[in-house]
Amino acid sequence: MSDSEAKAFIQEVWGLQGTAYFVVGLRYYTKLKIMGWHKFSWDDFIMFLAVLTYTAESVMAYLVVAYWKGLANNAMTDEQRATLDPNSEEWYLRVSGSKTHVVGLLLYTTLLWLLKSCWLVYYSRLTDGVNNMRQVILWGAGIIATTYISCLLVAFLKCIPFNHQWQINPSPGNHCMPAISSIQTIYVMIMNSLTDFYLMGIPIPVVWKSHLPWKKKVALLVMFSGGLLEMVFGIMRCVSILTLGDIDPAQSGYWSVRESFVSVVLTNMPMIHPLFKKFIDKSRSLSRSKGTSQGESRGYKLGSIPGRELTGKRSKPSYSIPNETTWGSKEHIVSERDHGGASSGKDTSLDLPKHQTSGASRGEKVSKRPSKDDNRILVTTEYTVTEDTRNSSSREEF
Repeated sequence: MSDSEAKAFIQEVWGLQGTAYFVVGLRYYTKLKIMGWHKFSWDDFIMFLAVLTYTAESVMAYLVVAYWKGLANNAMTDEQRATLDPNSEEWYLRVSGSKTHVVGLLLYTTLLWLLKSCWLVYYSRLTDGVNNMRQVILWGAGIIATTYISCLLVAFLKCIPFNHQWQINPSPGNHCMPAISSIQTIYVMIMNSLTDFYLMGIPIPVVWKSHLPWKKKVALLVMFSGGLLEMVFGIMRCVSILTLGDIDPAQSGYWSVRESFVSVVLTNMPMIHPLFKKFIDKSRSLSRSKGTSQGESRGYKLGSIPGRELTGKRSKPSYSIPNETTWGSKEHIVSERDHGGASSGKDTSLDLPKHQTSGASRGEKVSKRPSKDDNRILVTTEYTVTEDTRNSSSREEF
């Protein structure tokens, strides 16, 4: 590896690291600003562990390039292995690089599965109240734990004895070369893709069936489909290691850091989305005419007040984001709790009753009173009917 290539990669590593820190910082700022520190949940704690793991992984990638010159116990012929002096600097660099690759791959796997745990905890809140979703979440927890343990077993058992992973001479075989191990690279990629498919299968059907406007529905579908982008980077990492790893052992470090960065950013997007939404809404409000009344700009028009369906009958559960504000702080897609009626999740218009004028006399209050079993939202109006005898015409004073 040339000095220019090493310098470029080091700049990339710390540039991605700083950007990831910024995104995670926005996550915690948004959560604190909207809900307060007492509303921090398990996924926030898991994200903190993920950031520490990501930092350690970046340090390992930096060491591979900056200190060990991108060398490991691969990309050598049998003759080169036999003639390499165990007391030489190259021997030391290759052994150290192989050991660093072993640690880096363990950190890479741990980071990805910590981020999957963040998604799962978030989805457990998001789908709270949806039928059968609790079972889906529990299955997801089991799948994540099982696949992570299996990846660790592959990492530790693919090469026995374990110290052969940094053996130089004789050649330990592909399975004992951590920088290009085919079995570990392919297995982690497959497990990563399968778990991402499962996680995406949790919110996407709920959003698709929801009564949200298509604009919001598409935005949510795109945001929750970020696992596809993660899978693309995982596949690119796998292909680059298997095709170029024996030429440049640092390929594992390159793509591990890049995939980890993409995963960190995508995992935090739902958390920082309300902050961007507030910024966009504020920009739109500033562009409106100053003559807009406060009731129209900050409230709901009379014909579009969100709330319950205006029938007394219980409606079918609908999938929507209740009590959505300009911050978008609510994290539930579905609310099916029984508080006297099912939430419809759709904007509805008030069914204003027509006032009966017959029988109204001077000074009489006219209003429609709800029956005992009527659950509708009613608006009553009080007015007085007077008669102008001088002009022999009637008028209504409101």
